[in-house]
Amino acid sequence: MSLRELHSIINSPELGADELMKCALGIKIIEIEAYCVLYNAGSSTVQDVASKLNRSRPTTQRLLQSLVEKGLAIREEELIGLGGYKYVYKAVSPEILKNRTKEILDKWYQRMLSEVDFLPSKIELMGCNKKFNKL
Repeated sequence: MSLRELHSIINSPELGADELMKCALGIKIIEIEAYCVLYNAGSSTVQDVASKLNRSRPTTQRLLQSLVEKGLAIREEELIGLGGYKYVYKAVSPEILKNRTKEILDKWYQRMLSEVDFLPSKIELMGCNKKFNKL
């Protein structure tokens, strides 16, 4: 996410769930769409999600794996008879998503607060004093 996009989101009069998820969780719109498909379906296979998103199976597999890695979905094995199985994906609840987002924002906020203390010395390291003293 660019600084311009972040600035736009922060200064927006209203903040939608998609903007919040993009900003706090660092996910893309297509990942949000995949989350919504899973949430609405309850559980889905890769093929089900690919069909609903109109994406290829490999692309959808990567999307779902990304959601699992980011803690926004879970993957489970489901038996399909005679010892076979398939993977199904489920979205985590909005409450879990809320808690995860709060944890990330709290961690980011604490980090920024600690970095602000070092801002004067970091500005000096950038050479700003040298540049502006010549003006």
